[in-house]
Amino acid sequence: FRFGAGFIVFGLLWMSGLGIVSAVLLPMHYKTIPGVNPDALVGVVNAFTAVASLVANLMFGNFSDRSRSRFGRRTPWILGGAVLYGVAIWVISLPTSGLTIGIAYCIGLIGLNAVQAPLLTIISDRVPEDFRATASAAVGGGGVAGQAIGMLIASLFINHVEIGFIVAAVFALLSGVLSIIIFPREP
Repeated sequence: FRFGAGFIVFGLLWMSGLGIVSAVLLPMHYKTIPGVNPDALVGVVNAFTAVASLVANLMFGNFSDRSRSRFGRRTPWILGGAVLYGVAIWVISLPTSGLTIGIAYCIGLIGLNAVQAPLLTIISDRVPEDFRATASAAVGGGGVAGQAIGMLIASLFINHVEIGFIVAAVFALLSGVLSIIIFPREP
C-alpha cells in the first residue's frame, strides 16, 4: 500500500508541476521577452531539454545503481534531484532572456530525471513481483491525473506567472520528498 500511495503521489506532483510550467506558464513567460519569437523559442528549448533529459536519465539511473549510502542507493538521488528540480523551476521565472530560461529549464529537467530514474527503479528493486504492475499503473495514473490538474492550476496563474512558477516549484520539490517519506525506508 505504501509503495502504491508513494507512486501515485509522485506521479501527481511531478506531472502537475511540469504541466503548470511546460503547458501554460513557460509559453506565457516567453511572450514577455522582447525581441524573441516565442514559437521558435519553444521549439529550441524543447529540443535541448529532450537531449538533456535523455542523457540525464541514463546517467542518474547508472549512478543510483552504483551508489551506496546509509540512506540507501536510491534515496539520496531522489532527494537531491527533487531539490534541483524545484529550485530550477522557480529560477525559470527570474531570467529575462531566452538563453537563461532555456538553461534553467534544462537544469530543472535534469533534476527531474535525477528523481525519476532511481524512483522508478524502486519498482523492480523493492516492490513485490505480484504488485509491480499495480505500482507501475499508480505512477502512470498519477501522471495522467497530474497533467490535467497542473493545467487547471496553471490557468489560475495566467496573470500572475511568477506565483505560478513558485507553486510548480513546490510541487516539483514535494514529488521526490513525499514519495520517499511515504515509501518504506530503503535498506
